[in-house]
Amino acid sequence: MEQDATEKLALIDVGSNTIRTVVYGRRGNRARKLYSERDYTGLIAYVSNGRLTEEGVAKLCATMAHMKRFCALCRCESVTAFSTASLRGITNRAETVEAVRKLTGLDIVPLTAEEEMACDCAALKRTGLKEGFAFDLGGGSCQVFRFGENGLGEGASLPFGCLTLGEHFVRRGLFPDREEARAMRRYVRGTLDEYLPGFVGVKPPVIHAMGGTARAVAKVLRATGQAEADGECLCIPREALRDLLRDARKNEGKMVALLRRVIPGRMSTLLPGILAMETIARHLECETIEVTPTGVREGFLWTKLLPTAAPSTAN
Repeated sequence: MEQDATEKLALIDVGSNTIRTVVYGRRGNRARKLYSERDYTGLIAYVSNGRLTEEGVAKLCATMAHMKRFCALCRCESVTAFSTASLRGITNRAETVEAVRKLTGLDIVPLTAEEEMACDCAALKRTGLKEGFAFDLGGGSCQVFRFGENGLGEGASLPFGCLTLGEHFVRRGLFPDREEARAMRRYVRGTLDEYLPGFVGVKPPVIHAMGGTARAVAKVLRATGQAEADGECLCIPREALRDLLRDARKNEGKMVALLRRVIPGRMSTLLPGILAMETIARHLECETIEVTPTGVREGFLWTKLLPTAAPSTAN
């Protein structure tokens, strides 16, 4: 516990796959992470014909009520909630946000794709990085962008995430088979060609990966000795992703046992996430992926709530 923190702030990140609450302790102009709570709600699975279903709204409300109780237990002075692709494209967003407000008193701030990328960029810049390429792979979308001295450069929010890829392409088992994996790769490549044609073959020395999916992949590879720590970041050779996909096809039972031990909440989404990550890196002709511990939550914290606060570390 942060004994000398004078204020506790909570951020609730309403994502397509997970809803995560992080409590930060603030003292003066510094803020650091104290506690976190996560629920694999999978909101994107409750979207039908562009609307979040009644079941999905009820699921969201119940999870938000749980997160509010968690924040109360942590004695948070303020609680702020924001959403990314989970609520961005639904046609009944206003009614959904109002349902949450009526039940919990919490307002969910919806981020546009541009705002989400700006928060991602701010998080990277606060780590000391000056320029490069990055992506933030979530459950329902993937932000891919370039950043430099002046901040956010060219980029796009791509209409796929690890959860939507799995739902659209994986039909015959827990993991994508060879045919499903090929179809998934074609779709990711085609989307990159459509949205970011200028990113083909740029050959950056490293691409920075953000978000829970990338961190989950890093955990699995670290457990198998295939990822190297570089300070607070983990470096993943692109070849290690290919090896992990091959191992899953060769021995699904062994892969299930590994994932159950290391990341049980991401059993069905990890392999589509790995396929997307590997395809993005291949598209840019980049051989190294660096998984960073910061992301949209930290960017939101530093740019929206505590613009003068010093960086904190995310897990």
